[in-house]
Amino acid sequence: MENIQNLLSKIRRHVELDNKQKEEARKRGEHFNVFSVLRMETAEMETHSAFLASLLNPDGDHGMKNAFLESFIAKTGCADLNLVTERCTVQVEHFTGDGRIDILIADNLDHKAIVIENKIYAVDQDAQMKRYYDYATANHTGGFRLLYLTLDGHEPSPDSLKGLSDNDIQLISYRNDILPWLEQCARDAYNKPLVRETINQYISLIKNLTGMNSEDNIKNAIVDLMANQENFQTAALVASNFQEIKKQIVYTVFKPQLEDKLKELPECTLSHFDYGEGAYSSIGIEVEYWHNALIVFEFDKYGGTDGLVYGINWPAGRPQDIKLSNYRHNGNWLWKNFPEPYYWWNSDTFEDIFNGKVADAFISCIKELLEIVKQQNLAL
Repeated sequence: MENIQNLLSKIRRHVELDNKQKEEARKRGEHFNVFSVLRMETAEMETHSAFLASLLNPDGDHGMKNAFLESFIAKTGCADLNLVTERCTVQVEHFTGDGRIDILIADNLDHKAIVIENKIYAVDQDAQMKRYYDYATANHTGGFRLLYLTLDGHEPSPDSLKGLSDNDIQLISYRNDILPWLEQCARDAYNKPLVRETINQYISLIKNLTGMNSEDNIKNAIVDLMANQENFQTAALVASNFQEIKKQIVYTVFKPQLEDKLKELPECTLSHFDYGEGAYSSIGIEVEYWHNALIVFEFDKYGGTDGLVYGINWPAGRPQDIKLSNYRHNGNWLWKNFPEPYYWWNSDTFEDIFNGKVADAFISCIKELLEIVKQQNLAL
């Protein structure tokens, strides 16, 4: 135990230094980011797919012709398709007949393509990857690659795959694939300052979304501290219990906060509270004048610890005539993703649990749903 405390004390000093450097960087203006100012950080189509497609387009206004596309193909291991990049077209939201491909890179003369499904925070649709695979099989007979792009490289849901194998898709991530490619693009555009600095702004955004915004020297210092025989077992012990640490924070810090905040809404009570207890763990809120429905916050990913969505749930079955604008509907649910940045429960989210911001965000969502039901005079 003493060894763990000593190690954590050393890490805490590095974290404090990291926080100091971040504040100094903020004062120097290094945190200014046009994508953040315009609140476009997580807009998959309007920001990420559109920006990536503009770089990949050989006819794009960046003036780099096919250089960015060539480096992307090399980085993602798609060179064996032998695309003639000079004549490739790049489309965003390509309509397939029963869906829209986020980014389609096509060599129409040779009937070849790279199909990219781009996920920042959105959840998978039913049979989504299977439908795109079938579309590409029928329309790109010269060969294709189906890429599933996420922040961290996680797999599509089984409902999206519908039987596709690991060989049918390729997982790529912003962290390990897109970020190095963007850095290469910025280097290649050394003599085009506007293009280069716009890419650097986007790189900063991606580093923030993927939790890579700490100074590299701080990261290296922590790795050096852990990567030795004396401390490795201690580091492994902490890492192996990390999910349990998060669970304890949720149950001992967040749950009491939420219960206390619910006193602002006397018609609402906590019906159940589960976090990290398996797939689709959830937090339920009973409303005294709702007889058949609950407000539910559900964790859809990673054993019920991440991917937070919320909405109205009818345990006995949703009336099919009830729909809400901007809410998706399937099964017993009317739901949508939790407002950013708390869809993913990363270290920043847990920092905001300690300062009460996450509980405040939950209460805001509850009030939103209560007001919608009231305005539409829904009988629940």
